[in-house]
Amino acid sequence: MKQTMISIIVCVLAVSAVAAQQQEKQPQQEQSSAAMLKQFTRSMNVDGIMMSFVYLNDRTVDVLFQPPGKYAVRAQAKMATLLYVQGTPDRDGNLDTTFYLEQDGQTTEGMARDIKGFKSGAVTKGERINGILQFDRKLDLTRQFTIKNGKNSVKFKLPEEALGTVAQ
Repeated sequence: MKQTMISIIVCVLAVSAVAAQQQEKQPQQEQSSAAMLKQFTRSMNVDGIMMSFVYLNDRTVDVLFQPPGKYAVRAQAKMATLLYVQGTPDRDGNLDTTFYLEQDGQTTEGMARDIKGFKSGAVTKGERINGILQFDRKLDLTRQFTIKNGKNSVKFKLPEEALGTVAQ
């Protein structure tokens, strides 16, 4: 009986120690994930909506998406250029989801994939917008590229440390 109680106490202490270690690692992982996402994110004003664009690769997909959907997104990101798009309108208005990607004089029109509210038309103040822009060509990530929407644009030039983490 005494040995059983001691075994239970040892198990509880071991599980508590492992849980405490995992909780200590979690804030560090969240900080490193946030720093990594920042390297692959650019923002621009689109029709009065401040939108963020995240270049999707294996690492960013793992942070932004959950299984099983992340596996499909990761596979698509290997075949085409994908950008995760997110924003929240600060006023009612209209959104045009016609985006173009430019690199080295070549222009490619993107296809908007709606996750939540990412479609052309009316948008409501405060309603979060999420979607994916798909461009049917892979980029040379060592070179700058530009995303355009109407007269608005944002340039991507990935830092050297980000390039080292991306397998094309």
